[in-house]
Amino acid sequence: MADDIKTKKPQKTEQEKKELINKAKKKGIKVERPKPPKPKEEKNKPKPKEEKKKTGRIYCDYTMLFMIIFLLVFGVIMIYSASSYTAGIKFKDSAYFVKNQIKYTLFGFVIFGVMMMIPYKLWVKKAYIWYIGSIVLSAAVLVIGKSVNGSRRWIVVGPVRFQPSEFVKVTLILFITYYLVKYKDELYSSDRKVTEHRLWWLLLWVIIPVVLVLVANLSTSIIIFLIALGMSFIGTSNKRLFTAGTLAFAAILASAKPLVKLLYSWGFRNYRLMRLLVWAEPEKFSRDGGYQVVQGLYAVGSGGVFGKGLGQGMQKFFIPEAQNDMIFSIIVEEFGIIGVLMILAVFAFIIRRMLIIAFSVKDLEGRYIVIGVVIHLSLQVILNIAVVTGVMPNTGVSLPFISYGGSSIVVLLAEIGLVYSVARTIKME
Repeated sequence: MADDIKTKKPQKTEQEKKELINKAKKKGIKVERPKPPKPKEEKNKPKPKEEKKKTGRIYCDYTMLFMIIFLLVFGVIMIYSASSYTAGIKFKDSAYFVKNQIKYTLFGFVIFGVMMMIPYKLWVKKAYIWYIGSIVLSAAVLVIGKSVNGSRRWIVVGPVRFQPSEFVKVTLILFITYYLVKYKDELYSSDRKVTEHRLWWLLLWVIIPVVLVLVANLSTSIIIFLIALGMSFIGTSNKRLFTAGTLAFAAILASAKPLVKLLYSWGFRNYRLMRLLVWAEPEKFSRDGGYQVVQGLYAVGSGGVFGKGLGQGMQKFFIPEAQNDMIFSIIVEEFGIIGVLMILAVFAFIIRRMLIIAFSVKDLEGRYIVIGVVIHLSLQVILNIAVVTGVMPNTGVSLPFISYGGSSIVVLLAEIGLVYSVARTIKME
């Protein structure tokens, strides 16, 4: 038993260890010191994850784009409904206007892509060039423009026909953006004289294209002026001039009808005055242009709540050029108040999404561009409905994305491209 018992050797002290190491060194023996034992790893302890670098995603509003495409498709359907009978008689092709509209829309989407992919700052940087170009084209219309229905609005180059007044809208949005950003310190100055000085200069730059367009197109000149008014109102701290301008504009509208009647009684006769007389008393001057307005009001009144159904409207056979500015009356007749409210809801949704983009952008240039497009789109919807219902004179305001017309569709899609170019600068986590 005693042999089986192992006796433990006494452990050496630190002093003895040091003496042994010194003796070994003197004899040239290498001594390796024992490495401290590694701490035992916990088996179930999770390894720390490496933090991934956060990369922002580019913002793209697919819902708004879908709604715009919906309006374009709906517009093509309504153009066929409103124009198939007339196109079949006049051009021997009931889909004549539809085919043209599809071509304009496809070309418009090409322009949309170009405007979206090129940074909007490049467009703003060269805004004065686009402004001068629009002035030249607007002046050229008065000299070489083609006259249609008593109004000279188009420039024809081979098979291409376009309205320079539509081009002025988008160029003015870019130019005013450039101006507001360049002189933002003066426009927000505490010195009222400095601010008003800059505003008067801006008014001068705006009046030039407005007057040139006014000669041939009253409605577009009003839209251009109101776009400039709305953008400059947001871009300055001085609101006094805008209050005075708004009151003056309201006074002109209120006195327009009696003034037009007075001028007619004094013997004034011209194309533009007759358009205003038609607005003042459409029944009395039905043979001088009031026929379209009266028939449009009949269409609006006969639609009811749910409408007559797609393609079942009758007033399109009597309304001249129903696929153009008066297409809203056909929509009311065939889809009723419910259908109209749904279309207006789509427009409201698009405008709301644009405002979200405008207030999500930190850059002033991008914000002003989107606000300018919002003002343009809103004005055109409101004025078109006002014209069809007789609140405003019939001066040729198309319903955005729905009315027939190449210049209008291309310019609107170009503006939407600018909005998406601005949206691309928004980074999402």
